Amino acid sequence: MRLVVTGGHLSPLLSVLESLPKDTNILVIGRKHALEGDRSFSLEYQVLKSMNVSFESITTGRLQRKITRRTWTSLFKFPYGFLQSLAILKKYKPDAVLTFGGYVSLPVILASFFLRIPVVIHEQTLEAGLTNKIGSIFAKKVCISWESSAKSFPVNKTVILRAEVLDHIK
Repeated sequence: MRLVVTGGHLSPLLSVLESLPKDTNILVIGRKHALEGDRSFSLEYQVLKSMNVSFESITTGRLQRKITRRTWTSLFKFPYGFLQSLAILKKYKPDAVLTFGGYVSLPVILASFFLRIPVVIHEQTLEAGLTNKIGSIFAKKVCISWESSAKSFPVNKTVILRAEVLDHIK
């Protein structure tokens, strides 16, 4: 299986990567640099590279809820991120895309939908983020960790994931 993984939440991404079958071919699409214009590498890039996980970086803009001086430049970066995502997905040819939210995910979700690659969203927070809310329109499934985030997603696509922790405590 060829899987593309993307998203802003590194801990759940790492948990899923560790639980995948060893023969899964994984590519992570993310951001290489911590901040715009900064030369330091992002934590996700550093950790994934140290684990020898294939990584592709894209440049895209954030969808902002308030208009600021960065709104317009951010909006103009979004189409570039979409085109980069299209090129990466066409080259890699994944069977599916798994996303954990965050602004870098949205162009990947849209490119996946355009190329007819199934998308699964994992929303692990109490309240759904903007990218996952928009992305759920294009996703095949939305996996949630908390019942409170269910209201943000289509009922027919949403599945709650529960770790039955208490079953393992003696």
